[in-house]
Amino acid sequence: KLKYTIKHVGINNQDEDEAQATAQTLCALFGLEISQETPTAIFAGEIFEVMKHSRRGVHGHVAIQTDDVEAAMADLQTKGITFQEDTIRRDEAGKIRFVYLEQQVAGFAFHLTT
Repeated sequence: KLKYTIKHVGINNQDEDEAQATAQTLCALFGLEISQETPTAIFAGEIFEVMKHSRRGVHGHVAIQTDDVEAAMADLQTKGITFQEDTIRRDEAGKIRFVYLEQQVAGFAFHLTT
């Protein structure tokens, strides 16, 4: 049986300034530290990916972790889910390790990841 867990929640913001403020608020509320910053996001601990834009999902995204992304894709396809092929990332062996679902739920995009 496949195991799905939440890896992090991505929160959309309009720009970098708003993202910085959101990340600082989340850190203060939950006793977190900024763990990583990229050109597109700031991580508040390992829980929140505070986006510097609002490109995916109305509100943001939910990262779903699974041991086998390809098996999870096959499972979800049986439930009518399709995937954004242009978001697929592969590991060195060519196995899919990341992909966004086409469908949103309650204004959130979802992606599978290892």
